[in-house]
Amino acid sequence: MRKFKSTKRFGLLVALPIIGLAGTAAVYAAGTFGPSRPTFTWANPASYITFNSITDNPTWGDERQLLKVRDASQSSSSNSTQTQVSDNEEVLLTVYFHNNAATYLNLTATNTRVKINLPTTAGTMLTTTGYIDADNANPSEVWSTADLASSKPFTLAYEAGSAKLYTNYVSGIALSDNVVTSGTLVGSNGPDGRVPGCSQYSGYVTVKAKVHVQPTPTPTPTPTPTPTPAPAKAAALPNTGPGDVFELFAGATGLGSVGHFLVNRRRR
Repeated sequence: MRKFKSTKRFGLLVALPIIGLAGTAAVYAAGTFGPSRPTFTWANPASYITFNSITDNPTWGDERQLLKVRDASQSSSSNSTQTQVSDNEEVLLTVYFHNNAATYLNLTATNTRVKINLPTTAGTMLTTTGYIDADNANPSEVWSTADLASSKPFTLAYEAGSAKLYTNYVSGIALSDNVVTSGTLVGSNGPDGRVPGCSQYSGYVTVKAKVHVQPTPTPTPTPTPTPTPAPAKAAALPNTGPGDVFELFAGATGLGSVGHFLVNRRRR
């Protein structure tokens, strides 16, 4: 397998969203990839068309981990398969594609497509998935995942028009927004689906998405009950029970008797 034709071209790919070997330790902790397939090395490439099956790529690391993500404002060395995100952060998702067939075989993948699946629900951990497929590749499709995490539930919103293609021959060509739905054609010289074997013809697809943390619901305060006023105390009425009536009449009778006695005494 040949390396890039010139230092200038090699530098182009290094400047793209990649991760060096020093950062690959974190790659295997979070992301998953598939399907299970034979693997190859940089020094011993494949004898047929297969994508992303080299395990010791000098710039990308294990190519089976074809999707990586980072804060769009950070350097390419921040690319990983797991990252913490915050509200309104813009993230960059990158899919690296590489036909691993040895150069001398002159084997070109056809109808090569890349797709990035973004979750549509909210959560504190969201998994994105990248896919590469081609009509004449074995296996026909390969994939891997990358995770984004936050302490609060969040969603990811694709930024329309952000999909770009980078290779040694094109730099930042716009791709269809179908990249996040049905997938879009890619190629070494443009989106024509043709990717010859050798790292010289490998490339990257990048898309951007915005993080939206879900607002925390404001709890409804429990209303304070209004106290019920105590009933007004009735005014005290004179006691007119039978005992008081008896005493009243008894007193009147006594006074009457005294008066009658005095009158009779005078008449005598």
